[in-house]
Amino acid sequence: MAESLRPTWLVTLGEYLQEESEKQWFWFSVFIAIMLVGVIWIEASLHLPGVEQNAILDEGEMIGEVAWDSDGTNALFLVERTDGSPLRHLDNSELTTVDTDGIVVRGFTSTSAGWLIVGDNGSISLYNGMNLHPLSLDWVDNRTLDIMAVASNNGENGFLITKENSVTRLHTFSDGDVSAGTEAPVESTVMIDVHLSEDDSMAIIIGYDTALGNPTFGPAGEVVMRADAVLGQAPSLTLLHHGAGGAIHSAIFVDDNAWGDDVEMLLASDTSTMLLMSDSTIIDLPQVSGSTAAAIDSEGVFWFARGNSGELLSIEPMGEVMQYKVSQSFVVDATVGTSTADEVHFFGTGVDGNVGVMSFSPTADEDVSQSLARFGDLLFLIIVFFCISIIIQLFYVNELKPW
Repeated sequence: MAESLRPTWLVTLGEYLQEESEKQWFWFSVFIAIMLVGVIWIEASLHLPGVEQNAILDEGEMIGEVAWDSDGTNALFLVERTDGSPLRHLDNSELTTVDTDGIVVRGFTSTSAGWLIVGDNGSISLYNGMNLHPLSLDWVDNRTLDIMAVASNNGENGFLITKENSVTRLHTFSDGDVSAGTEAPVESTVMIDVHLSEDDSMAIIIGYDTALGNPTFGPAGEVVMRADAVLGQAPSLTLLHHGAGGAIHSAIFVDDNAWGDDVEMLLASDTSTMLLMSDSTIIDLPQVSGSTAAAIDSEGVFWFARGNSGELLSIEPMGEVMQYKVSQSFVVDATVGTSTADEVHFFGTGVDGNVGVMSFSPTADEDVSQSLARFGDLLFLIIVFFCISIIIQLFYVNELKPW
């Protein structure tokens, strides 16, 4: 009797697949197991891959502001509710305390020379990652004011927001000289931060309005202004947006290469998300609504966190909004969002009660080694290839006749 051309393993596999075979219950059990694993796999694949969470501050402390250097490798933190120095420097994953020499720090900005740090009594200093170097400013009429915020690209000139009693003013500074201040167009407006584009062509001021909302619930009102000035002279302010809702928590300039020449800045608050256009108009992104923190990655994708950041939203340039789940073990109560060349960072209180950072790579979703969804796609292709190979083998051993 001639030997069968079918390989032994193929005959054995056929016995498992036969409906009347004694081994059919084994195959049925395998099918059920695969179904259960598939359900768990699909649920896990809905979570954003590559997410990590690390504690950086002690319980009770809060992050008020974060600024990375131009390389995205070092960061400066402004810490609230702390008993020690409010400044912390992150370098190579090591967080150190910066000696402020008793200065009441109110804000800072990243510049090409380091971080420019400002505070009460007109204090302004340059921090290079190692030492704090106080700078001298000449004020109009020798009236030294508390500095609440600063914007500068080179550390030598830019804009300052000062506060005297309950009045905030915007100044320019250049070569150590501070201009006279300009108050907001609306008397009830409080200016809280100023942002300067990389080419120094646009300065945007955000604030809130004391006439809107209940002050006991925190700042309210979306206020956006544009500053026009010759550095060293008093600026003029133009009101661009004044609306109800939560105060703007994130104002980030947008790269022209991603969103085009018409979009200048992302503006995000607790109640809305807006875009500042090149003609100084402001439009809504209604599909996003409100958030508690926002960031823009290196590809120009907007990322938003809400509440405890268990769900993140993203929107590509002129694309649709995507939703991502985050494992509960990684979530933070996000209040500050930043990004570096490779990662997006959301800072807030973690599940352990300590302030931490939730970090992820925006490209991890396309990485087979990190994304269960992409690995599942690869596994599906392998299974299809395997099944097609078996069919071809069966046709071959039967000399292209039905079996």
